[in-house]
Amino acid sequence: MPFPVKPAAGKLLEQYLRKNVTSYKTGVVVSAGKMAKAVKVRVAEQEWNKHIRKYFPRPRNYLVADPNNSLVEGDIVRISSGWRFSKSIHHVVTAIVAPFGAPATDRPPVLTEEQLLQKRLEKRLEKDVRSAAAGRLTSKWRLKEAKGAGYQIPDLVDAMRNVRLQEEAEAAAEAHKGQAKQMLSAREIKRLERARIKEEKQAAASVKSTRKQKLEAKKSEEASRQTVVEESGKEEKEAKAQAA
Repeated sequence: MPFPVKPAAGKLLEQYLRKNVTSYKTGVVVSAGKMAKAVKVRVAEQEWNKHIRKYFPRPRNYLVADPNNSLVEGDIVRISSGWRFSKSIHHVVTAIVAPFGAPATDRPPVLTEEQLLQKRLEKRLEKDVRSAAAGRLTSKWRLKEAKGAGYQIPDLVDAMRNVRLQEEAEAAAEAHKGQAKQMLSAREIKRLERARIKEEKQAAASVKSTRKQKLEAKKSEEASRQTVVEESGKEEKEAKAQAA
């Protein structure tokens, strides 16, 4: 494994303090409150029809991060790309253009881009604290740069906060469901499903084999009965011939 090379001073923090290439869209919130800190925004887009050679409306839905849960259904908002919050969320709300219901001043404020960059850096530093405790050199270098730049470095206890919350959520998911039984994990559910499918296939094969055996026995019985009839007919003919 090659030894990591330390980059130039300031390069490790630069990528987290630099704004990504973004595009802005305006849409309406069509679903809110069903996901944690995320909403669904519908944007009026167009699609080019190459046969008719004309643009036609084709709205598109985006999963958008709402860090402060500031939005409700019906809000007209401005969203920005280039902010990866999860595998499915790459947009974040940047402004409420026209609120629906309660005014924007009575809601939690929408985070500015500077605040989003600050939160992204804080999250990165927490990861670096955990990685540095495991001996990762790049994380140690980045923490040293951040400390030299005047940023507050969290301790290991605070950095493990999100990990503990995730472990507690997983433990809650594995807890008892009512008084009947424990909730099954996804892997256990898949294993039981595979076992059920295998049992169904074996049962179907057994039924098919039984039907085949019954059909063969029936054919054999009919063949033996036909043989007996033919032999008895021959004996009758021979007896008549002798009598004549």
